[in-house]
Amino acid sequence: MGGVWEDGAFTEQYDFMKSSDRETRYVIAVNTIAPIELTKQLAKNLAKSDNPRAIFIGALSGLDNSASVEVANTASKFGLRGAAQALKLALRDRRIGVTVINPGNVATEEVLTDIEEGRFSQQVPIPLADLISAIEWILSLSNTVDVGDINIHQKLN
Repeated sequence: MGGVWEDGAFTEQYDFMKSSDRETRYVIAVNTIAPIELTKQLAKNLAKSDNPRAIFIGALSGLDNSASVEVANTASKFGLRGAAQALKLALRDRRIGVTVINPGNVATEEVLTDIEEGRFSQQVPIPLADLISAIEWILSLSNTVDVGDINIHQKLN
């Protein structure tokens, strides 16, 4: 899951002080709490696999010293990384691998529209195929290894 963010996020119109408390709770619930609860509910079935893995989509803004001004989104992605580190320990006996992929802007329809309409700066977003390749690579690994965070940065801006 990629998650949600505040209204006006990643644009010049975003203003933390105008973001409602309800919106903050919603962003954190979707981006951090939901992945924890979904993983808990799926753990029993995941453990039946020969090579069980939980793969989450974080964000570069969730990395240490890489925050963006979008407070709830940044906090939620940082929290997702912490949750994944704890889930890795909590699910170790079930042999479930846990990975967080932290990409920059991915070339989804929404991001491409935001660039085209000037809400995002001109940039070359990360091809969706590259994100899919990273997921396929993780899934292709043997059940004897685990992968922690993967950070995917854009080369060109």
